[in-house]
Amino acid sequence: MKTKALALITAAALLMGGAAAQTQDSPQLNAILINTDPAPVQSGEDAEITFKIRNSGGATAEDVEVGLVDSFPFQLKPDRKRTYSIGDIGPSDGIQLPTYEVLVAENAPDGSNKLKLRISRGDLSYTETIPIQVQSQDIELNLANLQTVPTQLTPGTENAKMVVEVVNNGEKTAENVVVDVGLPESFQKTSSFSTRQAIGNLGPGQVKKAEFTFDIQKTAEKGTVRIPTNITYTTGESNNRITESANFRFHLAGKPQFKVVDVESNLKTGGTGQLRITVKNTGSEQASSSRIRVLDSSDLPFSYDSASHYIGTLEPDQNGTVVFDVTAGPDAVAKNYLLDFEIRGVKDTQTYVESTTVKVDIAEGDRDSGLPLPIIAAALLAAAGAYIFREKIAETLSR
Repeated sequence: MKTKALALITAAALLMGGAAAQTQDSPQLNAILINTDPAPVQSGEDAEITFKIRNSGGATAEDVEVGLVDSFPFQLKPDRKRTYSIGDIGPSDGIQLPTYEVLVAENAPDGSNKLKLRISRGDLSYTETIPIQVQSQDIELNLANLQTVPTQLTPGTENAKMVVEVVNNGEKTAENVVVDVGLPESFQKTSSFSTRQAIGNLGPGQVKKAEFTFDIQKTAEKGTVRIPTNITYTTGESNNRITESANFRFHLAGKPQFKVVDVESNLKTGGTGQLRITVKNTGSEQASSSRIRVLDSSDLPFSYDSASHYIGTLEPDQNGTVVFDVTAGPDAVAKNYLLDFEIRGVKDTQTYVESTTVKVDIAEGDRDSGLPLPIIAAALLAAAGAYIFREKIAETLSR
């Protein structure tokens, strides 16, 4: 029994290997849709359909002919060419055919419908089907009245929001409507559902809102932002989902952005030194009245001659440097400290604020006896005076 089973398995493997080898060494022609005009095509209307024939096999397909087959709901328009002789197609090659002009039946069901093609090569002939999306003219969905929160979107905005209205300008209800938006690379969705919203059924003349949330990266470039959108729905006549493509645009405004690009210090324990900070405007807009302020650091052993310094106007990519006079108190130890600062600048009437943390090195300072120099000098003078006074008294007594 084992020998018989082994023989059957071996035979099956040989057959499968032979079939695979035959497939690899034979032409394999496939019809691939390029586009339709309109997209989707409309029931009861003309449509233009363009596709190509691709050879995914391992051998050349010779004497290839392709013709459109009339089948519901598509019919070639009168006096249009039906069959094309396209000759040989090599392995992995493809040939685009001239556009077919067809009539779409009035009662074509919404959703995916099959367009049939007859492909022939030599004595072999077979039928290929291409799925074509059909939409009833009774449903017409459009986008309108885009709003954003905040009203002016800028790079670095978190939890931004887009709200767009979906309008049914047709005469029939669109069921199970779902709106999907595509975000540019510099935009990030805040959840797996933040770019997709189901709004239910949409009757004739009805309007519903779809809302989407996202973050905008600081590196996003200002200018016009295009949001591609897909609206899918069913009609109740079929479970096939119909997809309509649309897009909307909004302007991403620029703004000043700040970054600390250099920190220098000569601070030592038990003394006063300077902390030099260089700030760069990494944004796309000018910042006027720029300032940098040290945030509350009461838990750190430092005091400042001034907690805030004026930088002035910073153009995009321009640097500005300020110097803080810092005293490291008696509790300061030599190590790296993290200091928090706030940088702010003005564009038009809007103030932009960013917080940052810088690392500052404190070196070991000179340690003395702990007595100030004037006190030490006074003590020495007092000791010298006492010595001279004693010497005079001793000299007087000796006489």
